[in-house]
Amino acid sequence: MSLLTDSINDIRDRLQAGESLLFLQTDDEPRWIEALTSFAHGEGKRLVIWSLSEGLHCEAAGSHPDLQDPVAFLDAIPTLPENSIVLAKDLHHFVNDAPVIRRLLDQSQRISATPLLAMGPEFELPNSLAKATTLMHMPLPDFQEVEGCLQEAMARQPGKISISEDYSQRMIKAVIGLSLHQARRAFNRVLAGRTDLGEEAMTQLVAEKKQLLQGSDLLEFHDLDETADDIGGLNELKDWITRRAKAFSPEAQKKQVGQPKGVLLLGVQGCGKSLSARVIARQLSFPLIRLDFGNLLHAGRGTSEQNLREVLRMMDSIAPAVLWIEELDKGFAGLESESGDKDAALMRMFGLFLTWMQEHKSPIFVVATANAIESLPPELLRRGRFDELFFIDLPNFHERKHIYQIHLSKRNCDPAEFDLEELADKTEGYSGSEIEQIVNSAVIDAFTRDRTPNQKDILDTADSIVPLSITMEEKIFNLREWARSRCRPATPDSRVFRMIEDEHRKGELVKEEDEFPDPWIEHLQAGDLSRGVLEFVRASDFVVFSKLQDVLSKTIEVKGNSSLVLESDTNCVVWQGLEKALAEGIAKYINSKRLFLNPVEVSYYQKLGKVLKLPVLRELREKRLPREVWFPCVLRIMPPQEGSGRLRSVTVIEEA
Repeated sequence: MSLLTDSINDIRDRLQAGESLLFLQTDDEPRWIEALTSFAHGEGKRLVIWSLSEGLHCEAAGSHPDLQDPVAFLDAIPTLPENSIVLAKDLHHFVNDAPVIRRLLDQSQRISATPLLAMGPEFELPNSLAKATTLMHMPLPDFQEVEGCLQEAMARQPGKISISEDYSQRMIKAVIGLSLHQARRAFNRVLAGRTDLGEEAMTQLVAEKKQLLQGSDLLEFHDLDETADDIGGLNELKDWITRRAKAFSPEAQKKQVGQPKGVLLLGVQGCGKSLSARVIARQLSFPLIRLDFGNLLHAGRGTSEQNLREVLRMMDSIAPAVLWIEELDKGFAGLESESGDKDAALMRMFGLFLTWMQEHKSPIFVVATANAIESLPPELLRRGRFDELFFIDLPNFHERKHIYQIHLSKRNCDPAEFDLEELADKTEGYSGSEIEQIVNSAVIDAFTRDRTPNQKDILDTADSIVPLSITMEEKIFNLREWARSRCRPATPDSRVFRMIEDEHRKGELVKEEDEFPDPWIEHLQAGDLSRGVLEFVRASDFVVFSKLQDVLSKTIEVKGNSSLVLESDTNCVVWQGLEKALAEGIAKYINSKRLFLNPVEVSYYQKLGKVLKLPVLRELREKRLPREVWFPCVLRIMPPQEGSGRLRSVTVIEEA
């Protein structure tokens, strides 16, 4: 049963129950006039229509242009034949006029009187009418109605147009949310003069919803020019979206498959989060609507919440659609101040938004992006708000090659004329946007010299740019560590791609252990001792100092006369017998909060037969110790649950 049939049945039940006044809110006037005319005939009644332009009009009884005034029209209703149903088109302009309000209240209080159906795009009813009558929000055409509209539009075309069932469903989904008249006009525009339909036609259909946002400064419509091929890598995210798109199909609705809620894209700046939002909308064949939370905020009391309600109401009317919320972390940045005081208005907006995400039934897919996880309220990350949390990291070797290929092609440069492998290798740690800037700058510089860009131009430009991975190294490290166990990676393991690349170059797949040494080895061999220690702890997570020395001793010198002690009390020894450079490397990352000391029982060391010849301190003391003692600890990438406290700072001393 269609939504239109359900609504007509609802109207029938209300009229049979004795209601004599109903307000029908809809933008699809011709469709509902046709439906109500058929309903009236089926009930053995005639539909009498009133408007400001024609007065009272009935096909059987003719017109009464002298009844254009709303008061005169309402006074005439009791004189109409008993088998009449009155439909008023323009009463929404007068529902706040006292004479009209009084007559509408009188109409609502008449039992079994000639029913009056007031139809309009929006009703702002005064309290007296709102309590005494029923306001019905008439649904827009559903999938079945729009499918019939598409078939009619195709039948009217002079030439035969053949489209697949999948493409037909995408066309229908693209215009759902429009009135039947708007959908018919959109189909006619796209089909006119075409014998074949492609992605250009689909983009044009999606753009038809742009007019629904006219006059709004809270939501911004984005054209869908990008495809999945415009993103280098992120295959896990692409595959996930492709599967989720099927959940919006009619078959999924028939089988009561739940609609996807949305996805949160967390990651390094410039790595494709915003581009992914546009591609997601393209894959779903939904219009992309961007919301900037900053535009919602207003100094007036209650205005910000009202702005958000208006935005969510508009999204429900436009659905299906993709709601793109860029930098969600900044939108809720003032949710809690440093002093712990909460912004009351922002809290109310946050609660309203969470409730809507949890409860809304309209097909709206939310794509939110964020750069800083510390600003995200934990309630937002709970499953049920978003279907998945994806982490978008810096592009790997394979993805960098693809990104170079994309941006060279966009600027009419043949990628085959460039050594993409060298470019990808030389720009490790660069984001996608930085690679785009490298290509763009090289092309501009070459153009100003009246020649085409070459390999050296791009490499020279890359050398002049300091990537974000260096300037914000610590922040990116912390972001990765947070996402490691909480987010799904948007890219499969880069080591797989490296294996594929090696197979491509050499024609055979080498053994992983031969091709990919432990990640800390290359740093140690390059002389970066502290980074090697960091990578070892990241790989193992729980590292006793004796094990660290045993493993690293295969590559570097690890034994010496240096001790690692607490800065707050140099008599509190963490470990002894370290080579000075190794001790300083460990201290560097502990003091910069990239590695953390975690207290452990001495039994962890006793099992390995590696203990210090010092008294064991079971618990840190406030007073300075009179002599050297050993406080057993391990190295981890996360701080202790109770916090680091005095373990956050260490120093290196030379043993006597």
